[in-house]
Amino acid sequence: ALVLLSTSQDKYCEAFTIPRASGHTGRSRVDLQLHHSNSNLPEKPVACLVGYVSPDQKGELEHILSKAGYALQGEDATFEEQAGSLNVPVLKYKYVKATAMLKLVEEEHMYENGLLDGMEVPRYIPVQSGEENVLVANGWSFLDPDESEPISSFDIDAANAEGQYKPKWGVVEEEGVNANGEERIHQELQLSDLGFNLRRMESNEIILEAEGISSLSRSVLLEGGTDEPNIKITNNEIDFSGSVSDLDPGIFVCAIGGNPLFTTNDLSPLTGSSGWLSFARPISEKHIEFVYAEKDAFDQRLEVVDSKTGCHLGHYFGADGYCINASALNFFPLNGNEESHWKTATNPVSWNTLRNPMVELSVSERIVKGVLDQNVQSQKVLFGAGCFWHVEYALRRLPGVIDTRVGYAGGTYPNPSYEDVCNKDTSHAEVVEVTFDPSVCEPRRLMDCFLAMHDPTMVRAHGKRAQGSGQYRSCIFTPDSEMEHIALEAVTECIIQLAKMLSTEVRTMDSNDFWVAEDRHQLHDERVKNKEGDD
Repeated sequence: ALVLLSTSQDKYCEAFTIPRASGHTGRSRVDLQLHHSNSNLPEKPVACLVGYVSPDQKGELEHILSKAGYALQGEDATFEEQAGSLNVPVLKYKYVKATAMLKLVEEEHMYENGLLDGMEVPRYIPVQSGEENVLVANGWSFLDPDESEPISSFDIDAANAEGQYKPKWGVVEEEGVNANGEERIHQELQLSDLGFNLRRMESNEIILEAEGISSLSRSVLLEGGTDEPNIKITNNEIDFSGSVSDLDPGIFVCAIGGNPLFTTNDLSPLTGSSGWLSFARPISEKHIEFVYAEKDAFDQRLEVVDSKTGCHLGHYFGADGYCINASALNFFPLNGNEESHWKTATNPVSWNTLRNPMVELSVSERIVKGVLDQNVQSQKVLFGAGCFWHVEYALRRLPGVIDTRVGYAGGTYPNPSYEDVCNKDTSHAEVVEVTFDPSVCEPRRLMDCFLAMHDPTMVRAHGKRAQGSGQYRSCIFTPDSEMEHIALEAVTECIIQLAKMLSTEVRTMDSNDFWVAEDRHQLHDERVKNKEGDD
């Protein structure tokens, strides 16, 4: 049983408890049991229904309140008289059809005179109890973005199993080894404001990468060497010796580690007359570090190093900007492809800044995003787990997720509208198309995250939750058989761990069978939170 409401000895009750249903069939009503400890108080707190409900519903809902331990307003004058004489508030509950719950109507006067001090009055009372029955009525859902309003009664802990699945990679690893008995290296993310991982590389990692660059680049990066004057050739052999006024836009990254450092928009006018590449500013101040010379050192210049590797790049001269050795860099143009030198380490972990439609990117940031779009080898998959507003918001927060779109898939009705999916037998599910970077978030890990963020257990569902046709059904639609196999492996692991069958539908689907939803549904929760000023 789960304690919903806990009170002190001088208040109305000790606890509301909800017993778990076992071996039940059909509709199973919530059975909230009230225990009181003070005989000087009314036998029951008083509650009433507000808002319109049909006569049949009213009787059922009043029964729920009664089973929850409340006296109904008007059902016994004695209770009302006692409540009035002892200043006991009458609590109001409204039935919300969309969530199948009784919701407490909170009013300012409820908290006057300290009548509710110390009481944790349940804000929500599920109309149905038992894992299967709640799912039948409400399907899979998430808490809304601020995690305060449940989208359905499945989100009330009294009756759900959400979050039970814990993938092996999510389990805390102890004794310095992972689940496979291998030595575990703890690596914390250190994200820059643009979402790149600036975790300092180990020396052995740096030496290993240095074997793949030119000897001149190794001399500069590892030994603090300097390019010959007027030889502005990058490690990947892009020559900047001429004019920089007509250069193709692009980004400069460290030749070891791949950390993005500068863009062509950051080039200083001094570059043309200087013997080295000159930049007015870096992509982000967090991507570079300064090393100050000791007071008695002959060379008092301010050294510039890459924040990810600590490798030498050049020097900083205040108002004259950054003087950087070209051989320490690789260059990637916006309208080109340098696959042989692109490192997945250059890919950002988080795309929140670069893809945010509510934030206008600078010229340099737009160049960075354009080059990333050109070089990051992304993959796509479709997930369905309930209302796509909330599923999209949850998935966009995962590392390695580049972008998302909500839409409809899994049915046979061509080019459906939201109204078609809601009102017609289209067999489409509300889904989220996830574009992700497999070098940051492997497909299996993404599948595990999806299964862990909702309850995919097998239920005798119908309507919007029906397997194979329901609008809110749990499903994974993959672009090819290889990813389908990965999804099926994840589902099998989840079944073994939960010891339950899953309702999650897994199958390969052509991209032409995904129909993008209307603009008003795209990034819905993100736009709402931005408007309300929430993070």
